[in-house]
Amino acid sequence: MSGNEDAMSTSTHHDEIVDEEMAEVSDTESEFGPIDKLDIVPGANTDKTAMTFSFKEEDHTLGNSLRHMINKNPEVDFCGYSIPHPSEAKMHMRIQTTNKTTAIEALTTGLDSLNELCKVVLEAYEADLAKGDYSVEN
Repeated sequence: MSGNEDAMSTSTHHDEIVDEEMAEVSDTESEFGPIDKLDIVPGANTDKTAMTFSFKEEDHTLGNSLRHMINKNPEVDFCGYSIPHPSEAKMHMRIQTTNKTTAIEALTTGLDSLNELCKVVLEAYEADLAKGDYSVEN
């Protein structure tokens, strides 16, 4: 096998591993239904510590808050997001981690942390609203 064929074989094997791992993540269901909004942008690192994820139908609302939660993880070296083009309904998130975790694990942890934070905010809001200590202005 030539050097190019060997590199292509390694790349294909790596792509299969990444596809299998993302299939496990994508096939799971959340409390909101199946997760089918997420893809890995081609070109992921073979050690899985650096990946770019593409979220369909998402924007700065999720991007900035998720970036903040992921960056709080001490095993994350870099996390940033971009909206490739205003007319495209997608958001890219780049995550680079230390060797102690993978980008997929960092993303999953960040999503879980953001979900927990939203639950706490919702509970506090509903508790204050239930007190009825507010006025309605016309």
